[in-house]
Amino acid sequence: MSVDFVNLSMTRRKLIKGTACSAAAASAPSLVNHAFAEQIAKLEKEGWSKHPVACTMCGAYCGILAMRKEGEPISEKTVRIFPNPGHPQQGYCGRSAGAMWIWNHPLRLRKPLKRIGEKGEGKFKEITWDEALNEIGAKVKDLVQKYGESCITTTSHNFQGMSKWLTFPLGSPNNIGHQSSCNAAGINARNWVFGTGFSGAGKLEPDYENLRYLLLIGRTMGASMGALHTLNVARAKGARVVAIDPKMPDITYGDAEWVAIRPGTDDAFLSALINEMLRTNTADLDFIEKGTNGAYLIKENGQPLTQAEVIQGGDKTKYVVASPDGRLSFRGVLRNDKGIPTAFDEDSSFKADLNMSGSVKLADGSSCPVKTAFVIIKETLAPYTPEKSSEITGIPADMIRRIARDFTNLKGVIDDGWYTSKNGTDVQVYRLVSIANAFNGNIDIPGGMIVTAAAGLKIPSVSQGKGPNGETWRMAKEKRIDKIIYPEAEGTFKVAMEAVLTGKPYPIKAAFFVGTTMFQREANSEELAERLKKLELSVVQDVLPQEICDYADYVLPSTYFMERMEMSGVKWARDGSIYLSDPQLSPPEGCEARHDVWILLEILRRAFPERAARVGYKECKTAEEFNAYFDAFTKRGYAQLLEECDKVKPGWSRRIHEDIRTKGWSTIKIKEYGVYPYKKPFGTPSGKVEIYSFKSFEKPAYVRGIPPFTAHVPAPAFTPPKRNSNEFILVSGKNCTSCSGLSMFALPSKYLGDRTVWMNPEDAERLGISHGETVEVEGIDTAYKGNAQITVTKKVISGSLFAFGFSGGNRIKHLADHPDYQFIKEGINSHWYAKGYAQPVFGTVANNSAVRINKLRG
Repeated sequence: MSVDFVNLSMTRRKLIKGTACSAAAASAPSLVNHAFAEQIAKLEKEGWSKHPVACTMCGAYCGILAMRKEGEPISEKTVRIFPNPGHPQQGYCGRSAGAMWIWNHPLRLRKPLKRIGEKGEGKFKEITWDEALNEIGAKVKDLVQKYGESCITTTSHNFQGMSKWLTFPLGSPNNIGHQSSCNAAGINARNWVFGTGFSGAGKLEPDYENLRYLLLIGRTMGASMGALHTLNVARAKGARVVAIDPKMPDITYGDAEWVAIRPGTDDAFLSALINEMLRTNTADLDFIEKGTNGAYLIKENGQPLTQAEVIQGGDKTKYVVASPDGRLSFRGVLRNDKGIPTAFDEDSSFKADLNMSGSVKLADGSSCPVKTAFVIIKETLAPYTPEKSSEITGIPADMIRRIARDFTNLKGVIDDGWYTSKNGTDVQVYRLVSIANAFNGNIDIPGGMIVTAAAGLKIPSVSQGKGPNGETWRMAKEKRIDKIIYPEAEGTFKVAMEAVLTGKPYPIKAAFFVGTTMFQREANSEELAERLKKLELSVVQDVLPQEICDYADYVLPSTYFMERMEMSGVKWARDGSIYLSDPQLSPPEGCEARHDVWILLEILRRAFPERAARVGYKECKTAEEFNAYFDAFTKRGYAQLLEECDKVKPGWSRRIHEDIRTKGWSTIKIKEYGVYPYKKPFGTPSGKVEIYSFKSFEKPAYVRGIPPFTAHVPAPAFTPPKRNSNEFILVSGKNCTSCSGLSMFALPSKYLGDRTVWMNPEDAERLGISHGETVEVEGIDTAYKGNAQITVTKKVISGSLFAFGFSGGNRIKHLADHPDYQFIKEGINSHWYAKGYAQPVFGTVANNSAVRINKLRG
């Protein structure tokens, strides 16, 4: 295996201090797919070389191998894609298998394009790179001088780490991701239950390899295929999987169980699940008492009672618990000089009463009525019996009881989500997911919901006001625009688009779209189109002509993951590992695609050369020059990691180096179980798993409107459809075959993709619709109309419809006349119908919608 970016021979070098590594130098247990390993070995003997790749067809970054036949021209026939055997995130699906169908795709963007028609028409002319970059740079300079840096925004799907290389050195805070329409609800929920430092995607994950029972609530395992591969190890040992979903997910086509649920009622199911655990006394009361804030006393106003209220001169950050005989004790956390919790400050031998309800004498002599958080949760959930939940969810009461029994008997775990933005109540849903896991006492133990290990690799990069070489500068005075409207937002780009029209809270004049399919990502496509037309500068960087290109002033061809090198930590995996992605392919002949970061830095350099210098960038005319500049950061981060590992165990770096050379990955840190919250605090105010969120009572004031605990809330994201009519809830989701921004264009998707709308046979019979019939789908809230073919199937619950996202309904005009690729226009894009409801404070945008099905005449 060839690795060009770093000298793999071990030499003495001056390294930089900083990253801590685990003393565990042994690799994690290997989950090798021996069948693929044998095929790879056979190809190597026949003269094929292997190159490690991190697949970005979705956000999983699964570990695959590109096998290349040496001495032959690069093509779909001479480069074959395999899973990387033993990789911690060993992935392989239809999307990664189709990676080479993108490389020389007939529709691939090959030269810079400039709009010559109206926005939306898709009319362009080819121009040179210099023309494009100079013109865009001049426009950026003009806009910044008129409106300030914050008028410039960037957005991306998986590549926010690239798009920030324009905004942050420029001084704009507005590098805004796609999270609001994807995984933000899960991140927000973890932040409220587990706290700062534990909310990020992949920080808490099910221990897939060791679990015995897994509940998937609206979660498809068709994303993050490495996680599915690891889960299959547990399934081979007898682990059971149950999917709660309005439509039948892929994993249930085998031996997993599908339980159909009405859309927007997941929280009612979870409320009943937890209530049943309490009713049957199968909840893990010991963990709830010690590992959560369930025993903490809560006043009548809902706020926690503190030591300062009970003892003169007491600590406001220590909370009160009581024993069954009425003795009081205080629980808090010790923090370092940065405010990070480091240890618990409590009497570990004190046994608190979870069911305490009474009064406590305060320091001023008055009496204060209190209940434990546990009692408040029990009282809130008491109405949600299996029978009541059945009325709401459509799941039979006996099935709810059985799932609750199996969940506790097998110490099960509920996956905390992937694609979580659905009905406008999603943060509450995923808070309940985390709380249910805590009630089962399976936090950070084998087979439970665990805190994943980090490898400690830190690649120097750019952040707000700070460059990769220690450079600093002053950012614009404005706050990131979505956080003004939604203070807990992870990335709500719709706010920037609204500001294009309104100028509030401040104007947005230019947007750079870096590798993102906006019309497949953002709700309410017609509204999006109108806002895009009003931008003074719209630049799209992509590989293929997504629908967003039609609304661009400039379209710039970029490379994709098969043509780029990077090194990073392995995502979504239990143990802390690093990977090298080095496919060593170049764009095909005639394609002038360039690295996204080069494009952005060149625009910045031509607009404000002194600001490009903030990140040490001057000018790189060739791809080789840019690679030397950009890869130097990777070398530094890697060298720093090796130095720290050698400090822990001399010579360890040699093993890491050899792993990277031979496998493309190396495990640095083995997951240690039973740490949080047993030995170390979580990042919450109490340091415990907060089943009752104390964050609701902190500053700033906006959090005080968020209840510390909620049960079922009716979905506010769409007008409820009339029962037994032609009105339905349209839900969307993805599969592992064709649903991504690139693979939806791949020719195999023509035959493997599903661009139909699923309808239950009961609904089809009532409406007189036959299998394969084309109907009109009309949005109840958006009035948008589109046609789609109906698949009559029992794989969707009655009263709902299902359509795959990132699959069909593409309305692109530019380059879309190729006869072999008309299939990308078939069917509907569910985002046409979602009205764009965003959850207050959090900004998570709902993707489900309400529609009517109208029969076509003639």
